[in-house]
Order: sequence, then C-alpha cells, then structure tokens
Amino acid sequence: MLNRTDLEPHYRLEPPASPEALAGAEAGLGRPLHPDYAAFLRLSDGLYTGGNLVLLDADSIAERNRDYEVAEYLPGYLMIGDDSGGMALLLRDQEPAVFEVDMGVMMASELRVSADSLAQLLIRFQGRTLGERQA
Repeated sequence: MLNRTDLEPHYRLEPPASPEALAGAEAGLGRPLHPDYAAFLRLSDGLYTGGNLVLLDADSIAERNRDYEVAEYLPGYLMIGDDSGGMALLLRDQEPAVFEVDMGVMMASELRVSADSLAQLLIRFQGRTLGERQA
C-alpha cells in the first residue's frame, strides 16, 4: 500500500483530497472509486510527475471519464490519468493492475498492463509509463 513517506522522495505531492471531494467524485461517476485510487487520493489529490504521467485529482476524474466515455467503451474500468501523449491509464474494478490504452481507441482488446499495481507504477517504475520505459 502506498504512503506519503514512500512517495515524497520522488514526487511533489498535493494535499490529500477531502472526504467531500471524494464523495463528489463518486457521485459524479455514479459509482465508487477504485479502492486503490481512493487510497491514493487520500494521500495526494492528483499527481504530476517529472516525466509524462498525470494522475487525476478528485475534482477531475468524473469529467474525464465522461469525456472519454469510459463506462461505455470499457465497462468496469476507471480512467485515473494519462501519459501526456494520448495514452490513458486505467484501473479495473477490484483488480490491482494499472492498464494503458490509446485514448482514441478505448477498446478492451487494446488494453496493455502498465504495472501490477499503482504502487509498482509510482515506486518501482518511478511514474514512467510503458512508452517511457520502452523508449
């Protein structure tokens, strides 16, 4: 499980999301947040890395998921951010793995596992997405 002590050496963290912001995100999504992402938002309300990774804050997550029609094209998935280059980062209900997919495609057949968990993406891979790790 992530904690601020593990993240602070690598990232400039935001203040934690408030309970009201988390409730608003869930209301906007019409469903609960993925538990791993809710736990992350309680540590830092979004994240911008020194590389390309952007993790959405509580106020942005519902709108981004609506804009990209995630519930329609990838039911059970939640877009949590992107690589600043057209690849979405997603979590699937109750699964720890982080997935990547081209935002212009959004098809289950195009999903690729980016990391076994959000913790692995942020700590072991230092926030580097597949494209950055494979370059």
